[in-house]
Amino acid sequence: MQNFREQMEKHQIEYKTKVLSIKQMGRWRGRHYPHILPEDSWSLNLWEGIAYEEIKYFVQSEIAWHVQKHNLLRSQSMCINIFFPLRQHLDILKVWLSRHFRDVENVVDLDFEYIGPKNKNYFNELGGRGQNRTSSDLSITWQDKEEKKNMLLLEFKFTERDFGECSQEGNPYPERCLSLGKDMENDIYSHKTKCYRTEVKRPYWDMILSGDSPFRRELLTTESYCPFRYDFYQLMRNQLLAHCIQSDSQLDFNRVEFGVIYHADNKDLMRMSRPFGGERNPLKAWPELLNNQNTFHVFTVQEFLNTIEPNLQGELASWRSYVKQRYDL
Repeated sequence: MQNFREQMEKHQIEYKTKVLSIKQMGRWRGRHYPHILPEDSWSLNLWEGIAYEEIKYFVQSEIAWHVQKHNLLRSQSMCINIFFPLRQHLDILKVWLSRHFRDVENVVDLDFEYIGPKNKNYFNELGGRGQNRTSSDLSITWQDKEEKKNMLLLEFKFTERDFGECSQEGNPYPERCLSLGKDMENDIYSHKTKCYRTEVKRPYWDMILSGDSPFRRELLTTESYCPFRYDFYQLMRNQLLAHCIQSDSQLDFNRVEFGVIYHADNKDLMRMSRPFGGERNPLKAWPELLNNQNTFHVFTVQEFLNTIEPNLQGELASWRSYVKQRYDL
């Protein structure tokens, strides 16, 4: 029996050959793959109704495309194909958002690879939007019934099997991530003092251990290794991004929350490589680490599409047909 990724790979190959009429394999790291487009045809990874505007938007917003933008299984492309058409139809997005946030009055903006204001670099990271920076795949800004501004940051997942591990790139002693210090009284600070990211001036642990941290300090030593060494690394950075944006007085947000939206058939994503506190489902284990579990949200692409479908007409009806054909959704 094929797993989810294998099923999606087969579907994308059929889409590529039968719909796009492309038989040439694409190349990645010196090898050729049938589910990857030739590099000069990468824009066919986008719905034709948005391709020109989306490419222009990325240029104007100084957003870097993923290096595998020609890969038909990339979650970035799927996220764009599903949400970018709604930038001109925010009322449709409100239909879905109102189902989860009862005080939504208006959706006012939809953005991609969001890192916060252009003049801010909360984590002293290199690069820019979409490249070597903590970026939210999707940000939705909305106004509540009291006319206050709010934001939801979303991490989008398609066929990925996890939420990203700490790469430890450049870390000369990666084994230090796997154990706490010997002084049990100071264990909570052991990860910070050992963390290579701290040495290169990333303030993740300063924020994690701060007085207004979104994390429950007593649970950071649940396991002997760094809690963000494995499947939680990407979640941690996005949760901190939401925290930084909300704490930024210049932005004047009432609340900024974080969530995950994923393909419901991707069961591999729901099983971490290592359990945390006995739990292997990351979307169940993650909120347990938070002081306020209600600030973390979980959605599926299927639920999103089913919610808005009765409201789709004209151009959006054509877009919905494309999503069905492209992703079998």
